[in-house]
Amino acid sequence: MNRISRRLTFTFISQIVFVLVALAIGTIIFLVYVGLKLESEPESQHSSSSSNSTLRQTFSIENGNLKLDSNKISDIEKREEWLQIVDTHGKVLASSKLPSDVPSQYTPGQLIAFWQQNIPFPYELTISKEEKRGQTYFVLIGQKRPARQLAEKLVLEWDGNLLSQRGEQLLKEANGAIQIYSPNGEVIQQFGKVKKPKEILTFDNLFGAEADNLRNSGNQYIYYDAEKQQTWVVEISSATLKIAEGADKTSFYLGKALLLYGVVLLLFIVATAFWYGKRFGQPFLYIVNYIQRLAEGNYHERDAKKKDITRNRRGKMKRSYHLFREINDSLNGLKQKLEQNETLRKQIEQTREEWIVGVSHDLKTPLSSINGYAHVLESAPYNWSQEEFQAIGKTLREKSTFMSELIDDLNLTYRLKNNALPMDRQTQEVNEVIRRAVIHFINDPQFTTYDISFYASEVPIWYALDMKWFTRIIDNMISNAIKHNPPRTKIDIIVQKESDNFFTVNIHDNGIGMDQSTLDKLFERYYRGTNSEENTSGSGLGMSIAKQLTVSHGGEIFAYSNSRNGTTIVLKFKS
Repeated sequence: MNRISRRLTFTFISQIVFVLVALAIGTIIFLVYVGLKLESEPESQHSSSSSNSTLRQTFSIENGNLKLDSNKISDIEKREEWLQIVDTHGKVLASSKLPSDVPSQYTPGQLIAFWQQNIPFPYELTISKEEKRGQTYFVLIGQKRPARQLAEKLVLEWDGNLLSQRGEQLLKEANGAIQIYSPNGEVIQQFGKVKKPKEILTFDNLFGAEADNLRNSGNQYIYYDAEKQQTWVVEISSATLKIAEGADKTSFYLGKALLLYGVVLLLFIVATAFWYGKRFGQPFLYIVNYIQRLAEGNYHERDAKKKDITRNRRGKMKRSYHLFREINDSLNGLKQKLEQNETLRKQIEQTREEWIVGVSHDLKTPLSSINGYAHVLESAPYNWSQEEFQAIGKTLREKSTFMSELIDDLNLTYRLKNNALPMDRQTQEVNEVIRRAVIHFINDPQFTTYDISFYASEVPIWYALDMKWFTRIIDNMISNAIKHNPPRTKIDIIVQKESDNFFTVNIHDNGIGMDQSTLDKLFERYYRGTNSEENTSGSGLGMSIAKQLTVSHGGEIFAYSNSRNGTTIVLKFKS
């Protein structure tokens, strides 16, 4: 789990870093885009004559000659502006779309006066001082005064009585107003919001300091239509207009950029969420479904008809699932273990049912004998001989003893299973304990047809054991060898001191042996041999009890056998 913890930590941190870097790059691109857009917008009015990057690009010096940039000049002309390149002596070196009323030579004071609007000049100036190849140049951008420029456009939209819709739109966009007066000075038409409307136009309104300031600043223009003898007073706040235009354009580009940035950011978040959901959600959902199937007892990883979603076309595990490969491997291991346990459970269930049938039969047989003799004894008077009474008594005793031993075995195996069997272990000499158990079988008349031999170890072996239950282990081993082998089978019980650390007890016979299936189930509860030639009576608990008692004594038990080649049971104890 440490490996997957480190891998997940590294993966999440690296992906968070990736997302942050992507956001940083996107933000940088956004800022660069906004900067370039704002920089590319021409500045209508500059209060400073320092270098302007936009105007600097309008010309270049090649081989000592001044050359205008056609693209920049085209943009300037589209805005109805004119350009001059002036040297330090006021001489015009180059120009574009220059009106006839613009000087071709300036004196220092004259240019300053035009720029600061100290003397009448029909144009607004933008001046930029530029240094190129060790020489100083001045870039002049001129634009008609806004009120005059507006008036010239409105003349084209006036038919003598009405102003066209386009004319009204031009006024609205310029935030301007116009009053048209008749020859006698009366107002004929008025459009827009006039700050100080005048019903009668007089010379007092056209001359004086206030009127001069308005015209010199470009906020007012007086136009006289000689043909119709009409006087136009066009008013506009150029500063307000240009600031508004600049602010509108800046707001437009900022709004556009923010909208674009927001859309891209939203798409990035959605794409990232989808990618995260696909990369981590699918494996998690797969794991949850896998666990749910296991909980429902469905041990198939997936439906055989469905495509394996964890593999790509080349059969390799996908990267998103490879991230959780330890969990997947653990689930596969758990699935296999559950499958094995389910198979084992079914086998044990089948074996238990078979055992119940066998034990029921084994109990029913002696009960039938006891029940039969009881009916005979309670029937009509009969003069039983002494020999007959003895035979009946012997049969009843044997049957009842068998039933008692079967019940004891059942009780013992469950006590061993629940660790509820008290053990009184005392240090005993192992060879002597086993010798006594073997002599019991050798001296039993019913086992005289078997060749039973005991071989003690060369040195005494002392071990802490419970005399009763250790003897039961040896009894069960020898009884099992006798029960499942024909007469004249040789059975050897061999005790060996393998080392200072452990000793072994081998019960070997040269009987019929066991197949692998029987050998695998030899120590399972309820199992009784399936060979039809063998005597299968008994509880089926003897070898299971022997194994549990061996383990309780701190030992291990192993079985080796081949069909027709005998069987060897090895008990191994740490001394």
